[in-house]
Amino acid sequence: MIVIVNTLIKSLTNHGANIIKIIDISELSEAENSGYDKAILIGLTLSPTYLFQLTHENDNVIDSSEFGEKEHQADELAEWAADFICSNGYKAFAQSERNLINGYFNNDTKATLLPHKKIAIMAGLGWIGKNNLLVTKEYGCAVCMCTVLTNAPFPTENKPIIMPRCKTCCVCKNICPSQVIHGTTWEPGINRDTMVDVYHCEGCLKCLVFCPLTQQYMKRNVVK
Repeated sequence: MIVIVNTLIKSLTNHGANIIKIIDISELSEAENSGYDKAILIGLTLSPTYLFQLTHENDNVIDSSEFGEKEHQADELAEWAADFICSNGYKAFAQSERNLINGYFNNDTKATLLPHKKIAIMAGLGWIGKNNLLVTKEYGCAVCMCTVLTNAPFPTENKPIIMPRCKTCCVCKNICPSQVIHGTTWEPGINRDTMVDVYHCEGCLKCLVFCPLTQQYMKRNVVK
């Protein structure tokens, strides 16, 4: 099993994954975990150069090129990982956009049964910000994610859930051109709609880019 895990992690890393976490999801409801007891989180970070570009671009321009590419790449890596696990005799399901269309995504509520960010916070990767995005200490919100559910007996690394550290910061709320962010602090069991109006979000990425921790990540690494 260690050989399989090491091969999986090495292959994902070689193909661009910056973050790989394996956690136990057996205590979640079957509606959420679909009968699987493990989840693999695969994360790819947005480049500091791209974030710098978005920080200084014209307000009327939305460049989602790299964001879309990284989202697609995360999906592809998750689908490859699921195939790899299945080829070794276990079950696996990639929660890619293509797979979630088939009964796992509610078009009315714009929500999935088990969001990637829920798996991320169970792994202790970060917390949920007022923009309803995952916020990490190292990368801010600049992480594109996909997950794989599996029954493979992989070692797990669950961590205590990190409660929001945004405190009084409302940068994401104040910068949102559509005013869909309400400035509410996340807590377990909160109704997402009390935090953000996803139905009128324009996907401008400003709440992601201008999160202070995203900006710190960018400034530490951007080539000037």
